[in-house]
Amino acid sequence: MLLLAPQPALLALILLNKVSLYYSAPVITGLAVLWSWFDYSGKAQRRGSSVLRKLERLVEDFGQLNFQKATGPSDERIVRLLDRVVFPVNGPVSSELASAATERIKDIYFTLELWYFSMRQKVRLLLRRTSMMIEYDLLEVVNEFTDFYTEFVEKVAEGTLQLVGRGDMAGLESERESFSTFKTRLSELRGRTNAFLQAVHDDGLPISETKVRALETDPWLNLARASSELQDAAGRQNKILS
Repeated sequence: MLLLAPQPALLALILLNKVSLYYSAPVITGLAVLWSWFDYSGKAQRRGSSVLRKLERLVEDFGQLNFQKATGPSDERIVRLLDRVVFPVNGPVSSELASAATERIKDIYFTLELWYFSMRQKVRLLLRRTSMMIEYDLLEVVNEFTDFYTEFVEKVAEGTLQLVGRGDMAGLESERESFSTFKTRLSELRGRTNAFLQAVHDDGLPISETKVRALETDPWLNLARASSELQDAAGRQNKILS
């Protein structure tokens, strides 16, 4: 308002021939440019702050689900299954290969955990200095979360479930409910993340992706399908024999 207030007064003085247009025009133009810049900057800061607050919530929820250790059955972290699954001697995967795969997944998990805390800190720092933030900073951290989310699902969650599916599933019945809860919560988080990314994209921020990877592997579902197929095959065989 302080930048806009002098302009009507200058225009009135020009019309009354009290001030020369030659001298006052640059002042009016400069004030208009400054007003436009401050207006644009304010809108950009408000948009950036809104995006970061929503992103912070998504990051926090992701961390609570995947990195926050709880006690007992309430611990729904997917990597917990790596310490629960057993690989029989005559199973499809030897214990040596299973152990090596488990260690590899755990190494990736710990690396992503460090990445997570670094990214969370970056979001919090940007929220504290939104007045100095540029669009590149906002674009970078949103794209980073997208890449991080996909990396975790692909290399930790999918990797764990694929390995678990090749072990002794009979010993994991008590873990089935926890996995079901994890799968539901991750699906809900993915829906919120996709909605957030689409909204950011529609608002004009050129992010790299508008969707994150879905969790596609369910060893218990695969086991149920295999059991059903075996029962169907046995039923057909009995009909042929009879």
